Amino acid sequence: MAWENWSGAQQFPEAELTPLPSEAAVQRWLAAPQGSGVRRVVGAGHSFSPLWGAGEALGSLEGLDGVVLEDGQLWLGAGQRLADLGPKLAAHGLALANQGDIDRQSLAGALATGTHGTGWALPSLAAMVTGMRLVDGEGQIHVLTGPETLDGTRIHLGLLGVVTALALRLRPAYGLAERNAKVPFEALFEGNHARFRSQRHGEFWWIPASDETIFKQLREIPLGGSARLDPLPFGGVGERWGPAWQIFPSDRDARFNEMEYSVPLEAGPACFRELRQALLKDFPKLPWPVEYRIVAGDRGWLSPTQGQRVAAISVHQDARRPYGPLFDRVEPIFRAFGGRPHWGKRFSLDRAAFDDCYGENLERFRALRRRWDPEGRFLTAGLAPIFGDAADA
Repeated sequence: MAWENWSGAQQFPEAELTPLPSEAAVQRWLAAPQGSGVRRVVGAGHSFSPLWGAGEALGSLEGLDGVVLEDGQLWLGAGQRLADLGPKLAAHGLALANQGDIDRQSLAGALATGTHGTGWALPSLAAMVTGMRLVDGEGQIHVLTGPETLDGTRIHLGLLGVVTALALRLRPAYGLAERNAKVPFEALFEGNHARFRSQRHGEFWWIPASDETIFKQLREIPLGGSARLDPLPFGGVGERWGPAWQIFPSDRDARFNEMEYSVPLEAGPACFRELRQALLKDFPKLPWPVEYRIVAGDRGWLSPTQGQRVAAISVHQDARRPYGPLFDRVEPIFRAFGGRPHWGKRFSLDRAAFDDCYGENLERFRALRRRWDPEGRFLTAGLAPIFGDAADA
């Protein structure tokens, strides 16, 4: 059967996609001989990076979509889509503290790749994890808790095993009001990103083809409340409000490929200015936006923030067009400003570059991977050069 990721850039015409609706099904799948012996669990396929390889057996957790209350802890099935999770949590009077503006991803996939939203004081979704059920390469079930353990496993790229359920740090349900306005990008950098600091969520899009910048702000409001926002200068271009899970996602029906790097916050403005000049010179008609978001740091070993607040800057290209020329142009700029790539988006870094980015934390994670998956059952062709033995690079 054919399988491809969301953008269509990763295609596997003869993939074996096995439904995995339970932990027992995961264990049987791992025990049965299949293909090359390498396993890859796929969620919604919303990653753009080559996490899969030809000939590798693919498993789907789509049937693992329950919400179970156990000893006062809510356990969430790993395979459910973020779009479906919002109303399920709302039924319990709860909500995610943050999420991104796309909700097509599976819960486990979003967490495993370090997916994030925006917010001066809000880290990635993976930082919310308080518990994890995982089946390792030998079929053993682990229930992982505690920051000492979870810091090494929050962002794992599927290399440690198959995650079947997750417990998250949730909060009471709340509402959000969104307003978008045209604001010159230089005004957004004033006062050490003062406009971002004054919002619960703030980000901007800059569109090369029009050289316009749209600032998006989200403010918390009571559930069922209406927006009472102070007027913004430069003219508003749209607003809406409602339950947080309805307001976080944007309309993203048009498909694209994406590259995103997290650069230290103090380097964000200079990095963006250089990107802008490069795109105005070489891609002046690009209609897809450059997105600029602030993300708080967290302690995950493979977190692109590495414990510091960052500017996450992303560049998009239409899925129907070659992305190589655009991404090849901007990636050296990201690297020059100390950027680390988003694990689920396009990058071309080799093993040495990742060692430079993550240092001791990456070697600690490699050792953990070898311990939990000694036979390399989850070491896919796309990830082996980075996370396998040095000879695999």
